[in-house]
Amino acid sequence: MAEPINANGPFLVFDNKPATAPARQLPPWNILVVDDDDQVHAVTRLVLRHIQFRDRPFRLISASSAREALQIIETQPDLALALVDVVMETKTAGLDLVRHIRDNLKNRSIRLIMRTGQPGHAPEQNVVIDYEIDAYMAKTDISAQKLVTAIIASLRAYEFITEIQSLNAELEARVAMRTEELEKLAMLDPLTGAGNRRHLEQRAAAEIASCQRTQESLCVIMFDLDHFKHINDTYGHPVGDIVLRQVVKTAKDLLRPSDFLARIGGEEFIILLPSANEQGSCAIAERIRAAIAALEIKTDQGIVTVTASFGVVLMQDDFDLNASIARADAALYLSKQNGRNQVKLAEQLAPV
Repeated sequence: MAEPINANGPFLVFDNKPATAPARQLPPWNILVVDDDDQVHAVTRLVLRHIQFRDRPFRLISASSAREALQIIETQPDLALALVDVVMETKTAGLDLVRHIRDNLKNRSIRLIMRTGQPGHAPEQNVVIDYEIDAYMAKTDISAQKLVTAIIASLRAYEFITEIQSLNAELEARVAMRTEELEKLAMLDPLTGAGNRRHLEQRAAAEIASCQRTQESLCVIMFDLDHFKHINDTYGHPVGDIVLRQVVKTAKDLLRPSDFLARIGGEEFIILLPSANEQGSCAIAERIRAAIAALEIKTDQGIVTVTASFGVVLMQDDFDLNASIARADAALYLSKQNGRNQVKLAEQLAPV
């Protein structure tokens, strides 16, 4: 008895080699047969019952009307091919179904072969030009060989299209991931990994909106490394960069997950502290100050130490970021005037 027809080669041939079980069962090609004639369904199944393509069998799904076919298509997205009769519940039911698949469902993957018993009703040239289909066949002219050839050609096209779609989706995912990475990098100081000025402004806007909604407070800490120019002049800028990175790491380790640290200048930093009062903010600033002062930073130039001066301010009711930074800067300047390596609250400033 002849073995199943194999459609992988250029011709359909009978394979007389002993059948061997595949290493794994590949999923079938899902093919929708849409026709209101039961005999057409039976003959189609008979012709295709033993045929495989790419070592995958055919799974035929039957629909007796365009309406029923549409329900199947909308719930089963992995249909590779539909064999569609033109005249069913209406004279243009098949053509209307094709139009709906392409225009409304935006399904460009599924391959469509039109079959008709009334070719004069819908002339082939008009249908091929006006509808996005793979083939148009008169039922009276369809042989088993012609049907199989058309189906295999359509499945090859489906295979190619879905592969392109998969590659496009993968590319789009990579582009989105890279875009996200670039957007993240655009918000960070490249040397220290702290936020940059742009990130500070965006984060401050979000925190201010939250505080206005919840009636919570928002504090700002500004700090500046003391005599940092001396470090750069004495040890060189590479050592200065090491110091900056270590200072940022030290500060971050002492902040809450909700807090935010940004570098706004060479050795100047801003910290946003949501839901924090002046007393708590001063305590956090003092812990960071003490931790920085205790650092012994190892470099190829030897051990380097550094201190920092801090200014702390509670945002006023207007929640003006620039005004708050200016007041925190004034408090920081007071720390510098009083000997550096200390924390000053903006409320300690003399009235203007």
